[in-house]
Parts: sequence; C-alpha cells; structure tokens
Amino acid sequence: MRRRENLLGALNVFVPTLPDPTPADAAASGLHVAQALADAAALGLQNRSAYAQCRALSGQLEQALSSRVRIEQAKGMLAERWSVRADRAFMALRQYARRHRLPLDQVASAVIEGVEDDAELRRESGGSSDGPA
Repeated sequence: MRRRENLLGALNVFVPTLPDPTPADAAASGLHVAQALADAAALGLQNRSAYAQCRALSGQLEQALSSRVRIEQAKGMLAERWSVRADRAFMALRQYARRHRLPLDQVASAVIEGVEDDAELRRESGGSSDGPA
C-alpha cells in the first residue's frame, strides 16, 4: 500500500475460490473492490501517522509553554527578592544552570519551590543592585 509515494505496508486479499478466467467483468470488479480496500487501509494508516505526529508536537509545545511560565515566575521572584531588574535575575538563573549543567526549567522549579541556594544564585547575578525591576 502506498499513499503519495509513501510505502505504508501490504494488504493480502483472499477469496474462497479461484476467479474464472472467462468473465472479465467479474474479475475486474473484484480487483476494484480489493483496490478500494487497500486505498482505504492506506488512508487510515497515513492518518494514524499524522495524528501521532500532531499529538507528539502538541505535548512538546505544552511542555515548552509550561517551562517558560516557570522560568518567568522564578525570574520575577528573584527580581523582586533582590530588587534587581528582571533581565539581571534571568541572567543569574541562566548562568547558574550553565555552571551546574542543569536545565533552566529545573533551576527555575527549584527557585519556585525554595529549594535552590539563594546565596549561590545571587553570586551569579553579580551581587550588585540595579534598582527595582
């Protein structure tokens, strides 16, 4: 079975008796039915593949959005806590994540939960105050 140059699989069609070679219309009719079955099966397989790809992409986008929300929340918390601009807090988060080889989302989650060492994070910001965020 093929669908737009994509090989999707094979379909076997079995009949209870051998076709009679004389009536060409009956054999052609059976062949058209078998081809219609194969086309329908190929379309179903292609749609299933497209659906699986869309579900995977949707999950990735949802995770990215959730991660971004956590990062923004942690950035805001640090900026307010340290009385610095938000970009300075983000740089501290990013530097800390790089230095410790951790995903930025994981560091942001630790900040939100209050688990991360605030003093070490503060050192990443440069320690100076830029004024209110």
